[in-house]
Amino acid sequence: MKPVHEPAGQSMLTHKDVRREVSVGIEKEINRLRSFSVSKRLVEIGLFAAMMIAGMAIVLSGRAVLPETIGYAGWITGTILVALSINAFVLLMHEGMHNILFRNPEVNRWASVALGSFFLMSFSAYKVLHIRHHDHLGGPDDPDDYHNYSGSKIIVWLLHYTRLLVGSFLYIFLIPRLAFKYGSTQDRRHILQEYALLAILYVALWNILPGEAVLWAWFLPLVIVGYMVNIRGFTQHGITDAHDPYLASRSIYPNRVISFFLLNENLHLEHHLFPEIPSYNLPALNRLIGPRLPRKVVGTSYLGFLLAFLKRTPKMDESIIGLEEKER
Repeated sequence: MKPVHEPAGQSMLTHKDVRREVSVGIEKEINRLRSFSVSKRLVEIGLFAAMMIAGMAIVLSGRAVLPETIGYAGWITGTILVALSINAFVLLMHEGMHNILFRNPEVNRWASVALGSFFLMSFSAYKVLHIRHHDHLGGPDDPDDYHNYSGSKIIVWLLHYTRLLVGSFLYIFLIPRLAFKYGSTQDRRHILQEYALLAILYVALWNILPGEAVLWAWFLPLVIVGYMVNIRGFTQHGITDAHDPYLASRSIYPNRVISFFLLNENLHLEHHLFPEIPSYNLPALNRLIGPRLPRKVVGTSYLGFLLAFLKRTPKMDESIIGLEEKER
């Protein structure tokens, strides 16, 4: 497939070139950030698992046991807790895709498979497409660059809105299909194996748990997670310059609470430049390489980006949102 638009960036650097540029003289410091911490991972998983259980308990007790005491405020609180927890599981599985959830490959895989079970996704299928995105960012085979599908501004803009409105729900069906197409024989075997396990798990739970409990304590929060994924995914690369590694990924600098619940995934430029660095070390990486970046795409909030995108819509203006450049 040939690119349908020309590079708009200031350079033809590759991600390897940029990694080399920003690493000069601080190689040892960056290497230290590649270190694993099993305790941090277990704390993250334990914390969000406990939060999910608490949220589900609040939702179910609010509907069946203490409706007058808990009421709508309790139900909303419980739903938000479950949604935030499942969203964290999405992000933790993302770590698994880069083999940095756990050091042991088998533990990394099966822990990621377990996390994926909370949002209807095979770990191996998602990994095939996600690694393809990393390997081909800015190229004609990047599945997340809509200019690779059409040269029409209208169609590209419609695809942006499709992603925002229903992207994650379509991915549930599209990711396994595309992963089966692009994956290796081993990938395909893993994908079939994981979907078979997920099917057995879902059938068993459906026969054990009341349908109403599944609906209110899991499915509704999962829909909210879908929109969180849509917004985060679009913000990371939407209205950037995919051909310049400095400008292909957007980092958002929200308050610490949001960064915590996003497991530092908001530092997306840093992640794309050094995907082998665990998420809990991304803030340190940001402090280390931030002063060395000659240009970058940033924002202070997800809502601010969305508002800027909406303002661009009438003219379909694709000039970069949040571009910052150092004076020469």
